[in-house]
Amino acid sequence: MSTIQEQIDQQDLTLFKTIESQSSEDDRRSFLALNSAFRQWKGGRFTFLEIGSYKGGSLQSYVADPGCTKIISIDPRPKFVPDAREKGGDYSHVTTQNMLDLLAKVPGADVKKVIPIEKGTESLKQADLPFQPDFCFIDGEHTDAAMLRDARFCLNAMGPDSAMAFHDGDIIYLGLNALLQELEAAGRAFRAYNLPSSVFVIEFGKCRLSQSEPMRSWRDQNYKGYLYALVRNDVFRTTAREYWRIAEHPAFKL
Repeated sequence: MSTIQEQIDQQDLTLFKTIESQSSEDDRRSFLALNSAFRQWKGGRFTFLEIGSYKGGSLQSYVADPGCTKIISIDPRPKFVPDAREKGGDYSHVTTQNMLDLLAKVPGADVKKVIPIEKGTESLKQADLPFQPDFCFIDGEHTDAAMLRDARFCLNAMGPDSAMAFHDGDIIYLGLNALLQELEAAGRAFRAYNLPSSVFVIEFGKCRLSQSEPMRSWRDQNYKGYLYALVRNDVFRTTAREYWRIAEHPAFKL
């Protein structure tokens, strides 16, 4: 029987069978590739911070991986969560305890290493964190402003040789673009790339997640993420064509 580390390295999607995850199969492969790379980069042991945990779907491999020694889960769980697509949602019906109970059902899970914080980064300071995370995963409020706020918080919280990843990059792409411009203006060295389907990664300092397997091979398939984003946003092109078709109707020329 494969060990949990072997399952992660092999991108075994059965690791996500316990909790429903708001992600595609390729996203989950990306999550596992990152998990594997985190562990390899830090010599087998690392700490992790996630913003926006909801039911804990993206935490399933981390709670089962003994190489991940501590987890911070930041999720204020507000009544209404705004979204750049104009349609927000109510996630408050899933409480922190609900998430912990679900994570406890993951085979091999060590839920004791999960430290939940029910606050948003707008009211948190670096000193409020119980430890310095090696890596951050941002999947909170899907607006450009909130994503920038979360990313800036993580930049201050992490060490110089670290990395952060974002889910749904095809939604918060303006925020990502603004963040990269800020990093360039500040003269901070970084390496950015996307992973299928919609995971965006930024490495800092000496961190080289993308040099390990399966990350290296999976990154070679990043065209999947590029096309995924274009297809997912094609509704805007379709809407624009329909707008101009109607605008050019003779009835509107009067």
